[in-house]
Parts: sequence; C-alpha cells; structure tokens
Amino acid sequence: MDQLEDLIKGAINGSKLALSKLITLVESNPEVVKVIANFIWPKTHKAHIIGFTGAAGVGKSSLISSVVNELTLNNYSIGVLAVDPSSPVSGGSLLGDRVRMTNIRHSDNVFIRSMSTTSEEALPLKALLSIEILDALGYDYIIIETPGVGQFNVGISQFADTVILVLMPGAGDEIQALKAGIMEIGDIYVINKSDRPDADITFNQILFALNDVNRNDWIPRVLKTSATHRIGIKELINAINDHRSYLITTNKIEVKRMLRRTMELNLSIKYKITSKLNETLMRDPRVKNLYDLLVRGQINPLSAADGVLELMFKSN
Repeated sequence: MDQLEDLIKGAINGSKLALSKLITLVESNPEVVKVIANFIWPKTHKAHIIGFTGAAGVGKSSLISSVVNELTLNNYSIGVLAVDPSSPVSGGSLLGDRVRMTNIRHSDNVFIRSMSTTSEEALPLKALLSIEILDALGYDYIIIETPGVGQFNVGISQFADTVILVLMPGAGDEIQALKAGIMEIGDIYVINKSDRPDADITFNQILFALNDVNRNDWIPRVLKTSATHRIGIKELINAINDHRSYLITTNKIEVKRMLRRTMELNLSIKYKITSKLNETLMRDPRVKNLYDLLVRGQINPLSAADGVLELMFKSN
C-alpha cells in the first residue's frame, strides 16, 4: 500500500515514471483505482478528450505527433493513449503506435502510453480508467488513437469529446462506409497526406458526402493536412478548439462526459462479473461436473451456462 501511495504522490507531482507504473498497475488490476480515487477524485476535470480514428496507413500516428508538437509550443500538457489491436496468439500489441511517435519532441508536458485491445472491444476498461486518471491529474488534452477496426469506428463517439476521422487521398472505400456509419460520427474530417496529387478529389468527395450535414448546430469541418510537411496542423488545432467551444457553449460537453462514464460503469460491471465467473469456475467442483456433462453431450451449452451462472450468484 505504501508503494502505491508513493506512486500516486509521484504522479500528482508530475513524475511520468510514477504515472506509467500507476497505469501498469491499473492494467493488471483495475481494483487499484479505488485506492487512487481516494487521492485524486474528485477533481475539477478540464481535459478535452480527442479521438483519432481511421484505417491503418492513413498516417494517424504522424498526424498526432504533429498536433502534440504544436500544442506543446503553447505549454499545454498532453496525454496520448495509443490503443492497438492485440495479437490473438500472444495478446501483445500488433502495431506499436508509440514506436511511430518518436518524432514527438521531448517535453515534460507530454505523456505517451500504448495499450492493446481485442477487436471486439469498443475501448478497454483500462484505457477509460487511464483517461480519468490523466484528467484528474490536470492534463489539458488527452488524445486517443484507435486502431480503426472493429467497434472503434463507431464506438469512439461514446468516449471522445471531439472525434477526428483521418482519411487519405484515394479513400473511396472509407467514403462508401458512410452507409455503414463510420462517416456519421466524425466532428472533423481530415484528408492527410494532402501533398498527394489526388488529395483535392478526395477532399471534394468528402465535402459532397457531408453536404448539408448539421449535427445539433455543429457543421463538421473538412480539412487537408500533411503531417510530413506540417501542412494544416494549426488549422486542425483551431478546428478542435472551435468544437470544444461549441460543446461548452451548448453544454453538450456534459452529455459527452455522461456517455463516457456510463461506458466506464458498463465495462466495470462486465469486469466484475467476469472476475466473479472465473473465480467460480476455478473453485467450484460442480462446475467441472457441468463441463463433463457438456463434453459428453448429455447437456446443451445454454443449460450448462445457466448452471454456471446459478452457481456464481449463489456463491456471492
């Protein structure tokens, strides 16, 4: 407990090493958040949560690096959580976004962390808890990079204040995804790698796809950027801050926080139930009997599941 308290105090005092170790503990055991909360909750939450999503290869990591570098010039503190799809074999991160963010200039105001997730998760509980910790510690901006696969494409709107959909020239498939919903959740649309010759075509396609779209008095912005050549970065930050002002002015920022914290509660309940289920599976010999009956074909899977859940709640 003393070691955990030392890490919490270190994180409060600005130690990125202590913060990193603290988040590692949260990843391995979310229950430690209850102890952390005694020190940093409640706080005046001020962070603006920005979600970057888009298909692999569009340059999300490079774009985030450029945005972070520009924000640090104004002495803002930024936390970056790069969420990668995990390997189905090892469980480790496949993409390693933090490796691709090496061009972020060294700054005491920047904290970067990579996390893995399965493709089925909208966002892992550990990431949402990390967002709350960074927010409580006073970070100005928290940037989430999603893998652009699975439920992230739409679910990002439930936890990010501002959603940025990153595309690249020739992104015809992504534009067609309008029918599937991905084009319906962006607050800002960015055509990255805009130094390519067909960038204007894609830009106009996006404008056409979003023609007359008005989301509660917010008209989605469409911008062109080039992270490599630092083109359009200031304009993107201006658009982010415009959207932030819109959320605050209309009080929709509270709706965003409600959605995010509802998501945290749902994932926490899921975590608790799964933990309790695993505990029951390991210690109750009656569960083994249900498995034996299932394997021998003497009971169907749903009836077996009913039996396990009944045991789980009875042992509570």
